[in-house]
Amino acid sequence: MKTKPFWMAALVGCTMMVGCASQPDNQLKLDGTINGYEGEWIHLAYTVRDTVQVTDSTRIADGAFRFLRPMEVPVAQATLYIGNPMDYRNVKYAGLFIESGELTVAIDTANFSKPEVTGSAAQAESDSLNTVLDPLYAYVQAMRDSVSGNASAERKAYFQKQQEMYADSAKGIQLSFVKSRPHSFVALSYLPFLMGNMTYDELKSIYDNMAPEVKQYGNVGSVRDGLAALERVQPGRPAPLFRAVTWKGDSIGIADLKGKYVLLDFWATWCVPCRKSFPHVKELYKKYHAKGLEVFCVADDDSKPDTWKEVIEKDGIQDFYHVLRGLKWDRSKGVDGMDHTNDISDLYAIHYLPTKYLIDKDGNIVGKFEDEALDAKLKEIFGN
Repeated sequence: MKTKPFWMAALVGCTMMVGCASQPDNQLKLDGTINGYEGEWIHLAYTVRDTVQVTDSTRIADGAFRFLRPMEVPVAQATLYIGNPMDYRNVKYAGLFIESGELTVAIDTANFSKPEVTGSAAQAESDSLNTVLDPLYAYVQAMRDSVSGNASAERKAYFQKQQEMYADSAKGIQLSFVKSRPHSFVALSYLPFLMGNMTYDELKSIYDNMAPEVKQYGNVGSVRDGLAALERVQPGRPAPLFRAVTWKGDSIGIADLKGKYVLLDFWATWCVPCRKSFPHVKELYKKYHAKGLEVFCVADDDSKPDTWKEVIEKDGIQDFYHVLRGLKWDRSKGVDGMDHTNDISDLYAIHYLPTKYLIDKDGNIVGKFEDEALDAKLKEIFGN
């Protein structure tokens, strides 16, 4: 899609010409219908590029609303919402793709999050993908609903594997969509949610292949940040340095353990797989600690430090080094209240838990490992 003329120039030109009746080429005219919210304010929000956001508001009258405004970008991933965005219990969201031209949106109050949109080519592209994905999501939800709290452990394990299989299928479909559409803003919008499971080379290949005009808009900054983070933790690179306060109140940095092999384990008290992995990590520690292995745990529990300390003792992992990730969050401000300045997880490109890195005696990244590969690598380093 070609970039439209800059909206300010169009507006200025129109004011200078007496009788100018035509609208700028990049004008958005969005007409919507909704029932049950008469007299309420409905808000339109979208990202122009990275952190530059636009918010507009209008009042619902006779079950209808209209947004008439210039589009600063050719296409944007937008949100229509009613209520206080800082209060998740009292806000309704509807996501859609907007672009210049005449768009209509019909919101069903019983299914607020899935509006019917016409006039947007980007939305039509997204809808075509969702036509394939929705049956997978519906099947996964049906499986979840079929497993009661009294179900046997075997039945729960079976359905968990089925859910994971279908979730992997959905990710595969999304990834194929992204790879096959280098000129699509819609494809770019999916990339931040997929890149957590990508290697650096895979993500770089997809990003490099994207059209230059696509890379100018939306949340492309998060993709660039993700690439930079992944590049930092490639095998052979110096492990990103940090310093934090341990659960016992001492200050420690990863550089303090130079001369040792360090298993850097990112986890959380609420992460079941993380805690299930600890018995095995304790075995490795017992086996290799005398030969030079340390375990350094970074927990995603900044909001619940007391629980974090309790779980360390409950799970018997007091011999390891323990710090919090360093994310500060003023929840009254929503996502805008997040402060990642000292976020260790960001330094190490953490998108899922648990994640384990091995760092060598010189402070360089050996790699990211799961259990079997980690066992083999430690055996290679330390012997039996």
